[in-house]
Amino acid sequence: MQIKEMILGRKLEILVDREGYTYRLVSKVEGTAEGSVAVSAIVAKGRMFHFEETDDVTIIYRGEERMWKWDHVKPGLARLEGETVHTFSSKEQGQVYNRRESFRVPIGESLLMYRVEFEKTEENGEEKVIEKTFPFEGLLADLSVNGAGLYTDEDMEKEMIIGFDMPTHLGIMSCRGKIVRKTDVYDKPFRNFYCCEFIKVREELERYLFERQRLMLQRQRGGESTRLK
Repeated sequence: MQIKEMILGRKLEILVDREGYTYRLVSKVEGTAEGSVAVSAIVAKGRMFHFEETDDVTIIYRGEERMWKWDHVKPGLARLEGETVHTFSSKEQGQVYNRRESFRVPIGESLLMYRVEFEKTEENGEEKVIEKTFPFEGLLADLSVNGAGLYTDEDMEKEMIIGFDMPTHLGIMSCRGKIVRKTDVYDKPFRNFYCCEFIKVREELERYLFERQRLMLQRQRGGESTRLK
């Protein structure tokens, strides 16, 4: 698929690898040209998202029947009908992308998690956004590079931002996600089950999950294994 074939109004997912973390952004297709797509300006914490020269950017587009991915695209800014938009350019054709290939690994570990809320304030005549966190106890049920499932008694709504820091042999896996689904639970120690979609994760998370899945398969086959911590 070529970028110019994208349909206006469709969602575009943007993955940004920066300084050891992967950020997930979402916007809407506003215009296309040969090898370039313009999307609604991406705003984070009330400010225009700034792409850095060292960012490694991937865009993902959902077509009628398939998802398509472009790696190492070049981000930029432009004006479209008087409005500022973000642009992404690539000379390559899109590759078929299957999100289900991102395996989900059972975890079953209790963690101290936190809700994230943003509060606008004014300092020296300049508007700023302050981030506040509110801790809660949770059980991390499963984990993938795209999201997680967790149990907790905390009452939360869709779109709420949550995070957790999981100790591993590769270091602390700091993850942040947006709640996309909530289910009431009646046969577990906790009242609620939530699915969250990550917006920021450590790049090493994929390696950690691959190693953990490999060791699980070894145990199932009766092979020798070393416990990951």
